[in-house]
Amino acid sequence: MTSGVAPKRVLVGGTWLIAARIVDRLVGIVSISVMARLLKPLDFGVVAIAGTVVAAVELVGTFGFDWALVRHQHPSREDLNCAWTLRVIFGLFSLIALTLLASPAAAFYRQPALKAVLIAMGASSFTASLENIGTVYFRREFAFHKEFLLRAVAKLIGFCVTLAVALAYRSYWALIAGVFALRSAVVGMSYLMHPFRPRPSLKNARELFGFSFWILFGNVIEYCRERFSDLYIARVYGAATNGLFAVAGEISIVPITEVAAPINRAAYSKYAEDFRANRALGPSYVSIASMIWMISLPMAVGIVAVAPEIIRLLLGPRWQGAQIVLQWLAVGAAFTVMVANTHYVYWALGHTRAVAGLSTAGAAMVIPATIVCSHLAGYAGVAFAFALASALLVPINFVVLRRLSGIGFGELWLRVWRIILGTAAMGVVLRLVFGASVAVDVKAALLALVAKMVSGAITYTAVVAIAWLACGRPPGPERAVAELLVRSAGRWTRR
Repeated sequence: MTSGVAPKRVLVGGTWLIAARIVDRLVGIVSISVMARLLKPLDFGVVAIAGTVVAAVELVGTFGFDWALVRHQHPSREDLNCAWTLRVIFGLFSLIALTLLASPAAAFYRQPALKAVLIAMGASSFTASLENIGTVYFRREFAFHKEFLLRAVAKLIGFCVTLAVALAYRSYWALIAGVFALRSAVVGMSYLMHPFRPRPSLKNARELFGFSFWILFGNVIEYCRERFSDLYIARVYGAATNGLFAVAGEISIVPITEVAAPINRAAYSKYAEDFRANRALGPSYVSIASMIWMISLPMAVGIVAVAPEIIRLLLGPRWQGAQIVLQWLAVGAAFTVMVANTHYVYWALGHTRAVAGLSTAGAAMVIPATIVCSHLAGYAGVAFAFALASALLVPINFVVLRRLSGIGFGELWLRVWRIILGTAAMGVVLRLVFGASVAVDVKAALLALVAKMVSGAITYTAVVAIAWLACGRPPGPERAVAELLVRSAGRWTRR
């Protein structure tokens, strides 16, 4: 691999996974828009509270065995059988634990409906644990088009079930039924798409736990960092406010879930391959991370600018209280994007403890900040606390990255400073041109959204392109995009 050039397989694999996320997001946007009109914020709040409890229980099984198998030099059949067996055991544990916790949780949150919801979601967790472990080879072999098909079809099935139940009952059960249908579809398709047939076995459990223990520990701490606000809001402000946060949070992380996460999923396969071949990860990381910055950073800042229109068009007037929450959560997402790729480097190098340590630092900052800021600014202060903690984690993360991998931030800075400049210029232009005005009707909101998107895209692209050309067209994500456009134009010309 040439320094500064992302491996072709990572780009192709990332493209397939981004396509899967685009399908997922388009379906999700339609689903949120429809459900926000069919259901009440309280309905979303009940499901969000249940999701917090479910996530806490499911933490017991988040060892990341699939990540260990991707990194493994030559995983055997027994390795796969053991990983599948452990996952099923933890899925069964989730079902039992959620059944036992259903009544106490309903009493704690003063939501009687939680009891049945948690039992149903426990059944959904167990169902998900039955997925064919053989699909891990989709990532080992860079066959991400198969993963695209698996996730996209399952998402469409889940949406259809959600919509049907919502139209019939206008109840939060629509959201739960959709999740159960989605997970069931993933399980069924995983056995259709891969010939591996797992068998119960615990033969190599010790080896798998050796790599995955710190992933579990990091996930537990990350849960405390990310979910503490949900627990706090649900208890202090109630289910309706928690519903506002749940929906706003889903929208705010689009730059991470739709761009950074799919590319990272493909990038980890390449990092693991480099590790197995004893190659340095620095060139791959710098190339891939700068591409993530180029796409995701302006998206995150753009969400801040178009938050009023998003709320008005997608959710409706009942959700206006989510606007300030969405904006601060999007600011936090912008900082998260900056370090979104580093954890995969640590995992590929075997430094799972470092990820756990960074999660601990984040939790140590966000928990007290949430309590203090909420007392000062109400529930909007909770979103601000997330943004603040995310910003503080950025320099800490890059210090750790340099110490463990030898990759300095200066290498990345040479490729991303133009992206930062373009993003800042976009934000300033949108603020100066459009101000803080809020459209009062759907037509005006749609026109404002289109105008902001076009103005922002033109400003960002122009500033980045001019800066890149002025610097003599150095290696970076701009060159990769330019080469892609040239090749695409050539193919169209030949046709």
